[in-house]
Amino acid sequence: MPKSLNQFFIGQLYTSENNALLRRYQSIIEQITPQCAQAFYEVLLTDHATKRFFTSELVETHLKNELQLWLNETLSEKTTEAECVATIHKQRSVGEIHARIDVPMQLVNSAMSIIKKVLFETIKMHDSVPVAEKTDLIILLDQLLDASLSLINESYLEGRVENERSAQEYRSRSTAHEIAIEIERVKGALYGWMTQFMADLLTTQQRIVDIHHQEFSLWIRHKLNFVSPNDKLVRQIKLSLDNLQLALDHLYHSPNTDREETIQKISALTNECGWLLGQIADQNIESAAREDALTSLIERRFLAPIMQNETQMALKTKTPYTVLMVDVDNFKSVNDIHGHQAGDAVLSTIGRILKRSLRVTDYAFRYGGEEFLILMPETSAKSAERAAEKLLEKIRTASVRLDNGRTLKMTVSIGLAQFDDHPDFEHVIKHADEKLYEAKHNGKDRYEA
Repeated sequence: MPKSLNQFFIGQLYTSENNALLRRYQSIIEQITPQCAQAFYEVLLTDHATKRFFTSELVETHLKNELQLWLNETLSEKTTEAECVATIHKQRSVGEIHARIDVPMQLVNSAMSIIKKVLFETIKMHDSVPVAEKTDLIILLDQLLDASLSLINESYLEGRVENERSAQEYRSRSTAHEIAIEIERVKGALYGWMTQFMADLLTTQQRIVDIHHQEFSLWIRHKLNFVSPNDKLVRQIKLSLDNLQLALDHLYHSPNTDREETIQKISALTNECGWLLGQIADQNIESAAREDALTSLIERRFLAPIMQNETQMALKTKTPYTVLMVDVDNFKSVNDIHGHQAGDAVLSTIGRILKRSLRVTDYAFRYGGEEFLILMPETSAKSAERAAEKLLEKIRTASVRLDNGRTLKMTVSIGLAQFDDHPDFEHVIKHADEKLYEAKHNGKDRYEA
């Protein structure tokens, strides 16, 4: 694969002369990097735009150390081609992580100037660096940091473009038929809530309602952006829900003020949400080039934009999501003994069970091979454990009928991980995968959290 100009440029900086300069002052650089990391995150944490990505605790326990390691690695000698390649890979990996977290790169670019300021000013004042070499060292460090930042920006931009492309493709791959059915389920939940609300008004069982945690509202908040490209309709529906909550609050907190008018407003807003949802379903059907009644789980390449969206929402609302990694037990034996058609039948059956068992707000992905990933928004690990137990039971009691007339029983193992405020969603996926390994090791047909 040909190198980009940024990759070529950074590779040319680790010359024998420059390596000798870095080697002579490596210990001094390592003494300064903790100060650089401290100053860097002090700047980021004072910016409102970055507070949703970084907490003080996360910075203190993890990110400062990571930044120090990155600085020490970037600003140290590289004497082989393999070391240069590893450095290039590292810079691009940092860019990919920033894209997943969706940190505005202009903030990182600005904060990088703080690192340079601390680094360069400390070197200028350092007595053990000869005056004749201070300028050469500062110029080299400046070039290395700029070259690294260029690679990070390059990778970041590629990641953002790929995420947006995946989000658009997800909308196009979800069939109009599939979306219409899901919207009908949501509308049913909406009108069901309205019926119950009206019934409660006739009794003394009236209670304060948090509309934003009703099933239909959760679906609108977490999924509507991905099933509809019509931003105007999406905003109208979300605004109607907000107004609906305001009307409910007014009704319960000021029960003697314009009661009938407020009830009529609540009814009108509910009907408006239902009508707008119907508009989205109709638009999708009208614009669909084809319909496929057969549905499948979401493909892995659509994972990043959805996980990124849920992570940002969880950081903003302080409400965790939970990830379930699901793996079919003894799947290799199924293929070896009964053939790949039987294996496909097992995966298809489990996929259907997952889709029918989950809430409309949840996402189920075909993660790879015989492995699935379930994303449960606004769900604690404790609540997800109950869902995992039900999934285990449903799959355990199901069976697959093979072409030869025999039936095949199935089980799965599940690993759970709750979002822990780490801004990179790969962190929670890795934790869930580790728990899945524990479930396999502890006997299979079980979950671990």
